[in-house]
Amino acid sequence: MRKLWTCLFYGLCVFTVLFSLYWMALPRLPLPSSSGSETPVSEADLAAQAVPDLAARHYLLCDKGGQVAVYLCDEEGKPETLQQLTGIYVNLLPESDALRIKRGVPVYSRRELDLLLEDLGG
Repeated sequence: MRKLWTCLFYGLCVFTVLFSLYWMALPRLPLPSSSGSETPVSEADLAAQAVPDLAARHYLLCDKGGQVAVYLCDEEGKPETLQQLTGIYVNLLPESDALRIKRGVPVYSRRELDLLLEDLGG
């Protein structure tokens, strides 16, 4: 009888560890937050802050291999060349910032790029 309880205990432990690993591997779903100290920053707010110069080329921050990458965009706004792999890991960022980076964040000046990278932790 003692062996049965020991086997059940170890079986429960293995199940708990496997379930925890499975749960951590699931993609995170956005949670509705009606009350919180952080106010989400929409892309419209960012666009209102940065008035693009249409003649100038701009940058795009996006996820590449789990890190924040800086691409130089062409005239149509499509990423053209990789400028910098920053070493800032996307999975370590706050959830709202990680979602923005995964969608791609256009940046319209070098100064704005430096400020954004400094804010993200680079």
